[in-house]
Amino acid sequence: MPRRLAAVFRALRLVLLMVAISVSALGAQTSRLERTVDIAGNYLYGNNDQLILSARAGIAGRDTLFGFRVESRYLIGVSGANGVRRMDRRSWLLTGSLDRRPEDRHSQFLLASVEQSLELRINNRINAGAGYKYVIDCDTTYQLDASAAIVGEWSSLPQTTAIGAGAGTQRSQLLRFSNRLRYRNQFTDKMNLDHVTLIRPRIDDWSNFLGSSQTSIGYLLSSRTSLRLSFQNDYDSRSRARGARSNHNGQMLVGAAAKF
Repeated sequence: MPRRLAAVFRALRLVLLMVAISVSALGAQTSRLERTVDIAGNYLYGNNDQLILSARAGIAGRDTLFGFRVESRYLIGVSGANGVRRMDRRSWLLTGSLDRRPEDRHSQFLLASVEQSLELRINNRINAGAGYKYVIDCDTTYQLDASAAIVGEWSSLPQTTAIGAGAGTQRSQLLRFSNRLRYRNQFTDKMNLDHVTLIRPRIDDWSNFLGSSQTSIGYLLSSRTSLRLSFQNDYDSRSRARGARSNHNGQMLVGAAAKF
């Protein structure tokens, strides 16, 4: 446990250091800071009730030289039948990034993240790396960009294949390629689309890979608030070997978002 906490604190310090560097670079340009809060959920009822709640918060800022973004996400899911309930989803994720010349067509960036996931059997996973982003096409209403990075990964994972058993912890250190494609489109003054696909294979074993896909459609209610429909799917090729029911973890959520 002390080692796990120490690893988490090291990742948090890295994220906070990135934020401090970025805020210092932005100086007094607080008008270019954007804070977001997103609350969403999904409820299914019948033979097997299921409730999923998700909360997300972030802060971002940029000028012509530097840009930064820090985002946290927490998700919990409870299901059950006949009055018996169990928690089958619980995950959180903290990410941070620092971009150099974010408004240029070509830019470089640093990134770091720390996460835990009950459903994917991740005690904790820390990532840190550097990469390059290229804006493929853009205009005033849409943007398509791609990025590639080399990422170091430090993980604490359960060894058992029996769900709920405690057969020890496996620690690993490895390198991954990180490849991301992002598309954003402002269809009308009120409706927008945001899609991100991320694939991270292990450098020396491409059968060991992580992936995620997130698509969200927003409808603007005011200058600061919007309704949002989101689909999120995370994939870990080793989750079932650690005792998860599936390598996939997906959900569709409906919620509200605010910017200030």
